[in-house]
Amino acid sequence: MTVRAVLDTNVIVSGLLSPRGKPGELLRAVGSRFELVWTETLIVECRQVLARPRIAKRLGGRGEVAALALARLVALASMIEGDRLPVGRIVPTDPDDDILFGAALVGGARFVVTGDAAVLGVGQFAGIRVVTPAEFLDSLG
Repeated sequence: MTVRAVLDTNVIVSGLLSPRGKPGELLRAVGSRFELVWTETLIVECRQVLARPRIAKRLGGRGEVAALALARLVALASMIEGDRLPVGRIVPTDPDDDILFGAALVGGARFVVTGDAAVLGVGQFAGIRVVTPAEFLDSLG
């Protein structure tokens, strides 16, 4: 059985900024070691974050490479529709983060992978484990 996971935008952006770190390792593992569950909402968020001046500056001349990497992720991902949850808020500090759990539920993902302390604080929701990139890589073996 293929492991399915939702990667938070902060993990994807971190992986594009620092390809040698754990988030970068995760991006390289998409499609071979696990299946990325993604929504149009999350893709738009990634594009918006990558376009922020301070992020674009950190990417420097690698902006085009980051755009190509994002396109590769889109091509490899299992795209789903319906990332809004009918229940109350899960992440108390940012309701936008609830989309991660909606995507995981609809897409049958067992993990939400994030570096966000508030999302990590959820721990688990409806059988979905919330883990760091390092913890997720460990779980993949």
